[in-house]
Amino acid sequence: MPYLPSYGGYVRYAVGIVLTVLAGRYAIIAMGRYLERKQAEEALPPEHRRPRADYDQALLAIGKQICPGCERSLDFANAQMDFCPHCSIRLFQHCGHCQTRYSAFYRYCFHCGREAEEHSRPSVEGAP
Repeated sequence: MPYLPSYGGYVRYAVGIVLTVLAGRYAIIAMGRYLERKQAEEALPPEHRRPRADYDQALLAIGKQICPGCERSLDFANAQMDFCPHCSIRLFQHCGHCQTRYSAFYRYCFHCGREAEEHSRPSVEGAP
């Protein structure tokens, strides 16, 4: 029967289209769930959000130009920004001794070497 067409190519295309549609649908549903979780997390009061970020995690997040509290991208070059505009976590503070502006997650002032006050160090809970 050499005159009958081969349907193998059509089957491969149809299977590829179906798999692409299913994978896309799964990705969209997963993204929707993720966004719902993030919105529910932001709606919680600050004491129920996240535990305090440790020092290394906060420095890694800042190095990637994201907020350690809400993980949104920020412009750390803006000298006016001391708090995250999304979750209100303190990002920068001024040294009580030399008035140098430094990251609130640093344990010591990089200019004079004085230890940061413990009560002024931020937690990822969003409380300044």
